[in-house]
Amino acid sequence: MKGSLGSVFSILALVILISIPGTAWAVSAKVSSFGGGHQIWFEAEDYDLRDPDTDEFYLVAPSPPAGAFGQAMTRAGAEGGMIGWIFDISAAGGTGGTWYFWARFISPNNQSDYLLMDGDPDDVPIPTGPPYPGTNEVPPFVNDLHRAFEATHNEWTWGLADHSQGHTKTLKDGVNTMYVFHRQGDNTVFWDTFMWTDSADYVPTDDDYRAAESAAAVKPAGKLATVWGLMKTTQ
Repeated sequence: MKGSLGSVFSILALVILISIPGTAWAVSAKVSSFGGGHQIWFEAEDYDLRDPDTDEFYLVAPSPPAGAFGQAMTRAGAEGGMIGWIFDISAAGGTGGTWYFWARFISPNNQSDYLLMDGDPDDVPIPTGPPYPGTNEVPPFVNDLHRAFEATHNEWTWGLADHSQGHTKTLKDGVNTMYVFHRQGDNTVFWDTFMWTDSADYVPTDDDYRAAESAAAVKPAGKLATVWGLMKTTQ
């Protein structure tokens, strides 16, 4: 009976852990401090959110173009869907404020999409469920605020250097969630690696990504200790 009760409390503890605000699990990431700023890097295929969680809209490319770091994401071309990534800028030593988004991607036909952040006041409201908007400037999307990947890249290229539109965002201290929604992306688009930096002057390179250090997932120590203590008392 004690063992059964312990198992119940262990499961309850895990539920509490998952439900504690701010106890988000960040994607696998790398961090660096090149150019006098802070950077956090992660692979596009390491997404944390996808709705629906099928390959209907966003999928890992079966055969990514040569030169990708690992795998890559591509698009089915259908209108709708959402994909997201959770990351912790404190892992890179950064704090909330203005950050700049870079992507290593291929888009031979300049197929852009919409990028929103949960801490940016210009990104409210963020669509919360299907059916998701999926065409040009359907509310709440505004090109001047939310459009990203607006460039023609015939090979793996980092962009956008001008930080225009959805490539400049206000991030929160700690954990942030990045959402991408469909505008134009199709199966000619490939996303390899994403990077956020608080330096407007820093320009990423492949060598910098290789040299960046691994970062652990976000695990708030105090909250984990509380839950671990609860689990131990049931044994």
